[in-house]
Amino acid sequence: MALVQHELCHAVQATDAFGAPKFSRSTGRPVFTIRGHDVEEFVGVVHRYGADAPGIRAILDAANRPPETTRAPIAHACGTCQLRVA
Repeated sequence: MALVQHELCHAVQATDAFGAPKFSRSTGRPVFTIRGHDVEEFVGVVHRYGADAPGIRAILDAANRPPETTRAPIAHACGTCQLRVA
């Protein structure tokens, strides 16, 4: 059941350029699209199945550890971020 609910979270109604729900011009039916993983989906899994659901424990453990790198090295490695650091 968790797997089915997870996969269904990927099916969402598409939106237009203004963020409004998209509908087919020919049929008037909703246009669906596939979305990637997001934080809300993982929050829903934890809410329904608990923190020990498959894969969730690893996310929580990672979130509770300090970062392995600091922001400065990442910012200096990125050409776009470098403009903001300077």
